[in-house]
Amino acid sequence: MKRTAVIASAGFLLELALFGCASGLPPTPQASTSTPVASTTALAPGVSMKEANWYSEQVRVSGRLFLPAGFSTNAKSAAGVVLAPGWDKTAETLDGYAAELAAQGIVALAIDYRGWGRSGAELYLGERVDAYDKMRFSEQTPDLVFRRGRLDPEHQVQDIRNAITFLQSEPGVDRARVGVFGLDLGGGHVISVMAMDARAKVGVAVTPDIPGQGEEEKSFIPNATAQAEMIKLARDGAPPRTEAAARARNAQEAGLALSEYKPFWRLDAVPATSSIRFIVAEADDALDNAVNARAAARELKGPKDVQSIRGALHMLTPSQTAEAAKLTASWMKEKL
Repeated sequence: MKRTAVIASAGFLLELALFGCASGLPPTPQASTSTPVASTTALAPGVSMKEANWYSEQVRVSGRLFLPAGFSTNAKSAAGVVLAPGWDKTAETLDGYAAELAAQGIVALAIDYRGWGRSGAELYLGERVDAYDKMRFSEQTPDLVFRRGRLDPEHQVQDIRNAITFLQSEPGVDRARVGVFGLDLGGGHVISVMAMDARAKVGVAVTPDIPGQGEEEKSFIPNATAQAEMIKLARDGAPPRTEAAARARNAQEAGLALSEYKPFWRLDAVPATSSIRFIVAEADDALDNAVNARAAARELKGPKDVQSIRGALHMLTPSQTAEAAKLTASWMKEKL
């Protein structure tokens, strides 16, 4: 079910330091020390889970951090995996995968993209603020708009990369042994992340949507419909003010963003030293495995593997999810 966008506005005193921040760099984000939160799946003996918070391009984002039994912060010896949810999903939907990874001794961080789940929203100024570069400080009372539920694939890729940075900073995690997992469109993000960021050594993509196969790699040329939508946004792109308007704007912007997102084109940039496993639904009723996972596997230079969940549709059942989780954990444990 699609999540609706939530709109809120508030007035407060904003101080703009246009030539730098007097307090220097922001503090390194730390994992939450709050009471462990509940998991939607049973945890193996000794495995624990808590909320974690960090920042992605100044937006506070949230995740669910699963720690293996016997995990110690005194030795940076544990492998870690960042888990990315699929289209319009949140971190809780990945509990089964994260719990299985933790049961196999791997630290697992399932994330909420910015504007989704427990993560902060994207912030927009609802009106003009009269500040410009010649002013060192300016005090204003602006109208703010918080937007949620937007689907911007490139922003999501950056959120995953920032989650890798956070996971590498966790005491007890070996920063040289980090992998990335993605479900559905998040599986396409696995390709993007591994093509752009060599820190992700191992990947698993489950029922992945990897747009771009069979399309000529060339600069973006909008069709007439897209061009009209882009012109409308450029000329009348003020933040929406109602739930219905936000829902419509989110759909409009998502369509444009996805039309340009081609993770398949990035396969050649994935290092030959990187390992990726694709886990597909045998009877996938939402996408064609031949032009997604199987085609992507043929393009990769490094170790790769394709596993199929027998009889599965695109939306895996609980038992099929458990099977995919075991295949995920076994690959990560072997390759990291």
